[in-house]
Amino acid sequence: MEAVRVPKEDLHRFCVEAFGKVGVPKEEAKIVAEHLVEASLRGVDSHGVIRVPYYIEGIKKGLVNAKSSISIVKETPVSALLDGGNGLGEVVAKKAMEIAIEKAKTSGVGLAGAKNLGHVGMLAYYTKRVAENKLIGFAFANGPALVAPWGGAERVFGTNPLSYAFPTKNKPIVLDVATSATAHFKIKVAMIRGEELAPGLALDKDGNPTTDPTKAFEGILLPFGAHKGYGFSLLVTLMTVPLIDGTFDKDVVLHASTQGGFFVMAINPTLFREYEEFIEDIQRVVDTIKSTKPAKGFKEVLLPGEIEERVAEERAKKGIPIDLEVWKSFEELSEEYGVELPKPL
Repeated sequence: MEAVRVPKEDLHRFCVEAFGKVGVPKEEAKIVAEHLVEASLRGVDSHGVIRVPYYIEGIKKGLVNAKSSISIVKETPVSALLDGGNGLGEVVAKKAMEIAIEKAKTSGVGLAGAKNLGHVGMLAYYTKRVAENKLIGFAFANGPALVAPWGGAERVFGTNPLSYAFPTKNKPIVLDVATSATAHFKIKVAMIRGEELAPGLALDKDGNPTTDPTKAFEGILLPFGAHKGYGFSLLVTLMTVPLIDGTFDKDVVLHASTQGGFFVMAINPTLFREYEEFIEDIQRVVDTIKSTKPAKGFKEVLLPGEIEERVAEERAKKGIPIDLEVWKSFEELSEEYGVELPKPL
């Protein structure tokens, strides 16, 4: 057996109770648990419940506070800058997202930045909800330096993900990608599963190319698409550091619970045209893509986010798989804090 499958509801309960044991208020614990479980449900395991013991470790080490203390530093009709009081990132980022949505509904555009916060998790969580409110969403987050700029052999940037989401007649189109060739915790997942990395993703600590996930995890990640990924990685840093006074990548403590800054944008398409017309043209684009003849080796052309939606449907029925090493960390938390483990299916 390579993994234990558990129902999402019981996994959520376990996460809430575990966070509560280290002082996270119940309502905030629910927000973080919902986020992590949703990431695991969608197959984004690197940003899912694997993070639970690391967040708890971050709280115990004082890298992130168990309770957030969110304040608005500056606000206009279309923007807000939040100070998260070094609280758990999902709690602070969700508040920023809600503000951006509300401002976009009333003013056409909503911009929100958040600084002094922990790891915000999966960016698709935020942009997807923006799109579900009939808005266009964008999100950026910088983090601890792990990635070399193109041509360099030193950690300068975080994995610096970016995400966008557009509403459609059905489920939103959602893209959520790291600007590094791979996410740092995807390398951690590869280590756990004993998998070799594809070439071109990372260097070892001495600057040599490697496909060994252990050497890569301790080494240096590369930007995706060479100079193109480097340019997008720089964009994320510029949006989340100088613009909103977030912590520069090289100054962020390297830990799975930490983050630099977070920026979310919501745009109301009715600034330009009627919503129904906008959606009709979105559907024309979608239909054209989905009717494209597949290339050899492909069964169909997929939209961003389709794979994750299908994985979520499958895992909702069959349970969320928890790798045995992650399950072991759950067992340790259960023993330490007296929290009942999720019941395997």
